[in-house]
Amino acid sequence: MKYYQKDLEITKNIGDAAGLATTYNNIGEIHRAQGDYPEALKYYQKSLEIKEKIGDAAGLAATYNNIGLIHDAQGDYPEALKYYQKSLGIKKKIGDAAGLAATYNNIGVIHRMQCDYPEALKYYQKSKEIKKKIGDTAGLAVTYNNIGLIHYAQGDYPGALKYYQKSLEIKKKIGDTAGLAATYNNLGYIYLEMNDRKTAADYFTKSRDIYKKIGLEKDAAEAENMIKSLKIQE
Repeated sequence: MKYYQKDLEITKNIGDAAGLATTYNNIGEIHRAQGDYPEALKYYQKSLEIKEKIGDAAGLAATYNNIGLIHDAQGDYPEALKYYQKSLGIKKKIGDAAGLAATYNNIGVIHRMQCDYPEALKYYQKSKEIKKKIGDTAGLAVTYNNIGLIHYAQGDYPGALKYYQKSLEIKKKIGDTAGLAATYNNLGYIYLEMNDRKTAADYFTKSRDIYKKIGLEKDAAEAENMIKSLKIQE
């Protein structure tokens, strides 16, 4: 944050509007990561105003998306959707394929949170197709996982299993340990629903061990609780 504050002073002094907009956006990112959403929104709005003035279309699309993420985190889904759609419109115009894939995925998340599963799946599929074309393997793993969540929510456990496994394969290849732990956890819940308690416990154990290793104690504790509850039910 100190670095960005210094950067803010310099860009203001030299009249670098584009640099100032970027720095405001970066400060907003810091506040968002810290969970201080009102402060993050304040800086994103400052960034937005400058980007509108200087006609920075790509920058505008990114900041609209960031504002959408804030409303999403606050549970204001209609407002989040409004900003994601603004971002989407610009990304289509400028041909930002990677940005389009990310925003399609974000819109899918909103529809999933609203339990509109067919609409969520539609946007996840759009995201998936673009990520395949541009070779975004890490992004593909995320979208496969999200498609798995839709099938899980609809009670289609074999369908969910298929997509979680696809996600898992990629995460193993790219060394995404946190992502691996999350997908192992998801697999645990699938097998639990299918009444295969032994396999469920195995996946929760894998998830717990990785979470412990990478220092995510809260997630490790949740996985541990699932393992204990399965043992009690035996």
